[in-house]
Amino acid sequence: MLTTQDSENWAVEFTRTDGEMQSVQDGFTSQDDAEYYGQCTWASPGGRGIDQVRVRQLPRGQWLPVAPASVCGGIRL
Repeated sequence: MLTTQDSENWAVEFTRTDGEMQSVQDGFTSQDDAEYYGQCTWASPGGRGIDQVRVRQLPRGQWLPVAPASVCGGIRL
């Protein structure tokens, strides 16, 4: 995802259950978009082993925890 100079830039961090960082994705244009991506990734089959998801506004925002999703994309999980 690409952002323009005038838009916000949010990142999502995934931490594994063993304490190691799995990955960070950035380029989200809003906190809601970043949280939605984090929740849906966490809830998907590929999200097994993820212990924590956090989002922050780049470049220096504080990391904010994201709650697990019970609904993602209109489908109850």
